[in-house]
Amino acid sequence: MALLALGLSFTVALLTPDRTVYWFVIFGWSGIAATFCPVIILSIFWRLYSERGAIASMITGFLCVPFFKFIVQPMDGIGPAFEQLDVLAPSFLLAMIAGYVFTKLYPAPVADKRVEQ
Repeated sequence: MALLALGLSFTVALLTPDRTVYWFVIFGWSGIAATFCPVIILSIFWRLYSERGAIASMITGFLCVPFFKFIVQPMDGIGPAFEQLDVLAPSFLLAMIAGYVFTKLYPAPVADKRVEQ
């Protein structure tokens, strides 16, 4: 596994010399944050948050990070604005919105609050 990681690092260093280890770390942490933080925040502060909403949040956050980095940032016009903003903020926001929308579409089953005696 260590040899695979070393080979990967040499390959990346040769193919993209402008990318540093710092870039990969920030990109990775942005992906982790956009994937899991909206789920944690919504599940703590919204008791009706559903399982499907959580899955939608995770998928959206995970997919938005590379989308904003490799598709939106190189675009003429809006690309420089998203380059300054970085990928975490819009990915995080879209993950929160996806969680809200999917929870409204597919609400969590409500437990029966009657006490059987």
